[in-house]
Amino acid sequence: MIGICIGWVINGWRMGVELSDLRADHAQQLERIAAAQAAAIGEQQQIRDRLMQQLAAIDQQRYQELTHAQENADRLAADLAAARQRLRVRIDPASCSGMPDTTGAAGLDDGAGAQADLHPAVAAGVVRVTGRADQCRARLTALQEWARAVSR
Repeated sequence: MIGICIGWVINGWRMGVELSDLRADHAQQLERIAAAQAAAIGEQQQIRDRLMQQLAAIDQQRYQELTHAQENADRLAADLAAARQRLRVRIDPASCSGMPDTTGAAGLDDGAGAQADLHPAVAAGVVRVTGRADQCRARLTALQEWARAVSR
């Protein structure tokens, strides 16, 4: 009976040692997994930071372009509305009823068609519309560039 008890105790010690070895191996394995995950998270954070820098640069560049386009359109529209500048368009004299026939001397731009000045308010309106189109183009370009940068 004493032999059985001694065997039981020795067997328990041996099993305890094996169990502690298994626990130590498991802890080491968990540490390796945690270190690998931390490295992967750090790498993903660096990639994210680079992407955020690229997006910030794209935003800044496109915002400057948009602001520049708005300023130019606003300045030109104001100049046209104040009649400091004129907007000329080519016209086909044959399609305009009531236009006087010109019988003046020939010039260098003959054959290019007649030209007419637009009313200042109309010219300013045309410039505002084209300015908005330029702004939309700048926004679309920025959005496309941003989407390409994110999808990489």
